Amino acid sequence: MQTADIQSMIEVEIPIVKQMGVIFDEFKTDSCIASVPLAPNHNHKGTVFGGSLYSVCTSACYGLMYSLQTAHQLEGFDLVIGEGKIRYLKPVDRDFKVKAEIIPAEWSEFKKKIGTNGFGKIQLKAKVFMDNDSTPLCDYSAVFVLMKKTN
Repeated sequence: MQTADIQSMIEVEIPIVKQMGVIFDEFKTDSCIASVPLAPNHNHKGTVFGGSLYSVCTSACYGLMYSLQTAHQLEGFDLVIGEGKIRYLKPVDRDFKVKAEIIPAEWSEFKKKIGTNGFGKIQLKAKVFMDNDSTPLCDYSAVFVLMKKTN
């Protein structure tokens, strides 16, 4: 599946992604990167609103999981977040990027559980950073769940 196809699907399933201006730049087998503008996400201090940072990190992890779910032909499963946690390290005062990552060995184990139980949980991580500077401005971790659809 192409990046543009994943972008379109996520904008339909999670409309706030489009409103926040999230653009998925690339998907790899263990990561994805998205670009996000400051303008629709700023607060009264001229920095990115904390809720937007959380939402963008969640969206990037969701996008990565969706791309993996599609690539591994795991249709018939619902994808949801089970829990998430963020640490705000520094203010974000301009356009930024978010990178979501998964550990490939954990994905292999996760796929086995899905095949056996029809249900599985996996941890993903994301970080917010500026272009040309990989210093994290936020650290995010979440547990995502795939479960067999019941209908």
